[in-house]
Amino acid sequence: MAYAEKRGKRWRVRYARPDGSTASEPGFDTKQAALAWGEEQEAQIRRHTWYDPRGGAALLADWVELWWSGQDLEATTEAKYRYLIDRHIVPTFGNRPVNTLSSPEEIVAWEKRTRAHGFSYRTAGDARSLLSTILGDAKDRGLVGSNAAEKRRGRGRKRTRRTLAARGPEKVWPTPLQTLLLAERCALLSGRDDDFVMIVLTAYAGLRWGEVLGLERPACRLDRLQIDWQLHELRGKVDKVPPKDDSYRHVDLPPFLAGLVSTQSIQTRGRCTCPGRAPECGGLGQYLFLSPDGGHHRRSNYARRIFQPAADGRYPKGTRQTGKRVLADTTNWPGVPLRPWPDAVPGEPFQPPRGKGIPAVGPDVPVSVWLPLREDLTPHGLRHGHKTWMAEDGIPEILQAERLGHTVPGIRGVYTHVSDAMRDDLKAKLQRRWEDSLDERLRFGRSSPVPILNELLANAAKGSSPPLRVLSA
Repeated sequence: MAYAEKRGKRWRVRYARPDGSTASEPGFDTKQAALAWGEEQEAQIRRHTWYDPRGGAALLADWVELWWSGQDLEATTEAKYRYLIDRHIVPTFGNRPVNTLSSPEEIVAWEKRTRAHGFSYRTAGDARSLLSTILGDAKDRGLVGSNAAEKRRGRGRKRTRRTLAARGPEKVWPTPLQTLLLAERCALLSGRDDDFVMIVLTAYAGLRWGEVLGLERPACRLDRLQIDWQLHELRGKVDKVPPKDDSYRHVDLPPFLAGLVSTQSIQTRGRCTCPGRAPECGGLGQYLFLSPDGGHHRRSNYARRIFQPAADGRYPKGTRQTGKRVLADTTNWPGVPLRPWPDAVPGEPFQPPRGKGIPAVGPDVPVSVWLPLREDLTPHGLRHGHKTWMAEDGIPEILQAERLGHTVPGIRGVYTHVSDAMRDDLKAKLQRRWEDSLDERLRFGRSSPVPILNELLANAAKGSSPPLRVLSA
């Protein structure tokens, strides 16, 4: 049982630890305060929620592993945290006792050194934020007296500048016409209509990349998609998991998009090539978008081979054509991509590439390069574009949030609801954007090498203005 004793002008309390030894805590102004604190410690011991303050002498590396065992995280978050711990936190502070991390200046200097060593503001900030979480839990357990990694608030303009620097440059997003041209180029690079539909759906439904790849045919219901799953890729393995932050929702489709999705659903009757009766990806295998070999698109491969060349007009790093422009036979605009040519050498005659499997390019073939559509655009940038379109069209915030899988904070999210009139208005405005983009595309040419777009242009050409003559780039 706890008891108090006077030490000079103050009081000290003694209480029994779980192992039978006696612990003490000095510095109380009154006997009653000392006894109350000691009895609270003994109550925590009986409830098995007490933590020995001496544990603060444990190494941070040991505390991190104990803390890690109690975390329940999504796979992507777990991989990110593990990287920050193994690469930044433990190498710097792992051999330090937890209770010696008490200097905010030391943590700030560490964050600055991390940036100075070539890491981004985002990485350095995330490492400090995770360390703050770890030390915050250590403080709750009595291992440290304060959280030295916690950022102080109210720093005015300086804090604003730091936040903008950490956030990085503004995300690139496309217009409806740029989206249409991007989808056309992706289909030309892959040689399949599937990619045209996939890019258009991503942009006009505001889906995350994993949600698009995770769409299965049963989730496509006439003019609506049910978003219950996404395909998540981590360390080369694809898993079927719930959408980010459990953002289950349905997405309304304008008439043109409902038609494209229905056509894609009818034409895609196979299953993914994941082995076993229960595919490794965890789904039924009836995915709407699969790679040419029946597997799942891999984010990095698709970006290097299809998406980035289509958006930038140039092959990115990581390919055999690194830095080369996309060449195209522009007999029919915007042109069918050709095998990249070798760089010209001054003083030597230039010849197009030749060899087995390389189609010959005759002298009468009009060869040109693709100009950039929207440099540095990513699949997630299509989602930013969709949000921007809705803002331009005056779509209510509550419907924007629902469509993107976000939540409206505060009382606005409690008292505002999505009505059928809002949904109809959104679908009508998206339909109008699509039709306007087709009309703009017709000005460049009334046909396309992409079969599905060629049919759409033929249907839209009735009553349209004559095409413009486009010079090769």
